[in-house]
Amino acid sequence: MLQTLSRILQAIPVLIISSIVVWSYYAFVISLCSVLPEHGLKAFYLVVYHIVFVAFSVSYVRAIFSDAGRVPHQFYLTPLERENFDRSSDPKAFLDEVAMRLPVHECTLSNGVRYCEVCLCIKPDRSHHCSLCKRCVLKMDHHCPWINNCVGYKNYKFFVIFLMYSCIYTFTVALFAAPWAVYIWNRVAQLATVSEMDRFNIMVVFFVSVMFSLAVTGLWVFHGFLTASNKSTLEMGRYPRFRNEPVPPKNAYDIGCMPNCKEVYGTGPMVLCPVETSRGSGWMFPRDRPERTDMRRLLESAHSETEDEDNSAPIAVIRA
Repeated sequence: MLQTLSRILQAIPVLIISSIVVWSYYAFVISLCSVLPEHGLKAFYLVVYHIVFVAFSVSYVRAIFSDAGRVPHQFYLTPLERENFDRSSDPKAFLDEVAMRLPVHECTLSNGVRYCEVCLCIKPDRSHHCSLCKRCVLKMDHHCPWINNCVGYKNYKFFVIFLMYSCIYTFTVALFAAPWAVYIWNRVAQLATVSEMDRFNIMVVFFVSVMFSLAVTGLWVFHGFLTASNKSTLEMGRYPRFRNEPVPPKNAYDIGCMPNCKEVYGTGPMVLCPVETSRGSGWMFPRDRPERTDMRRLLESAHSETEDEDNSAPIAVIRA
């Protein structure tokens, strides 16, 4: 019963957005287009609007229903490994031994293997457990209530282009409705025959689209920055840690702006379409730009040489 109630509550934000979109469609196509004096202008409004509306709707549906990315089976402990893990006197050492056969590099704050006690799996790099979805998600970015879904490796592109088409959709509606909203506000005589309901819809759809365009544009710009720097929302607040690296790097997976974008969008003519073009596996990622890696190696080499010199230096004995 509680699980069913939880699912219903989680679906409420999606229902709210869907209701607003359906109402905006009515307000634009029926209310706004009914006041247009010329058939050519009305046709232009309708063609442009429906192209943007379809792109926005399809990307939203893909973001909602696309899986965020499931952890591959090789990261889960086998029944025998789970039994040995439960009996082990040193669980940390046991997980270290199991992780040696897996391509995992991130670690916990205590330099241990990132293990999910709920899913009973070793977490791949950049993966996290979502308490709402009740499973680990590949390259998890965050859980978005407005799509009632986790945003991860498999659907991050759909989420970002959904934000992009949301900006275009709200901006288009605001731009097309603006002059008529001004006419209604100034009580132009030519609109005297327009019904009160149509006037209300035009005014409200204009102000709502302006507010949504400002809010969504900020979110889209933020995720554009994350894409260009190859970070997730979770990694913005907590840098991933790696073994043998006492200081967590701030841009561990940044391989350059264009390569970062290609990881999410892919290449070709379908990069901005709601189809799968993302690169990679979702659980193996290149580390750093080549020039940054070379620089870090030089610094580490210089640091080790300094330590060797300090250790080899004679110790002066001070006698009282």
